[in-house]
Amino acid sequence: MANRSDGREAEEQGDEGTPAVGDLTSPPAPEPAPPSGPDKQTAIKGSSTQDCYRRSPRVAGGKKKKGGRCEPQSLPFARCRTGIQSCGLGYENGPLTWFACEKRRQKTTTIPEAGAVLILAANKHHMPTGHVAVVEKVVAMEPPRYRIFFSHTNYDRQCSLETDIEAIYCSVSQRLDIISGAWKDWGKGLPVAGFIRN
Repeated sequence: MANRSDGREAEEQGDEGTPAVGDLTSPPAPEPAPPSGPDKQTAIKGSSTQDCYRRSPRVAGGKKKKGGRCEPQSLPFARCRTGIQSCGLGYENGPLTWFACEKRRQKTTTIPEAGAVLILAANKHHMPTGHVAVVEKVVAMEPPRYRIFFSHTNYDRQCSLETDIEAIYCSVSQRLDIISGAWKDWGKGLPVAGFIRN
């Protein structure tokens, strides 16, 4: 949901305080063990990147609306790519609301895995409702650090797609340093809420 140039997306995503569907009373599941080998790969259950990324301006009354929001935003792209369709709490929901709902369902973790959805927490880079990206690959480094490769859309007002973005993530501090792509110059120490598991 990162939209560095304006704050409209936060308004369109709904209230971060939207109540989640269902509340589980059992204790949270324990964290999974870190990957044991140099690579951890999990088959992604959703659709291909190309199928999930369709740049089409919002249409109003059969005509293209000038200045309208292009699609897909980062959240519907991530849902399509991973196949995770749970916790839809209104129009597209929002990253942090989606994460809170999945956490109640015990479907979140602080350990990255391929096929999971990375949820960035709110931060100073015009992301009041956070941002989502799809973890495509994880390479274990010296614990608790991981090299992750992700894809995401909507990093600017043109809803451009980025793939194979490389980042270093620490599961203890829950911080992400992006080292390639459009955010590499300023995407350091980004707070991570966690990962939604597939």
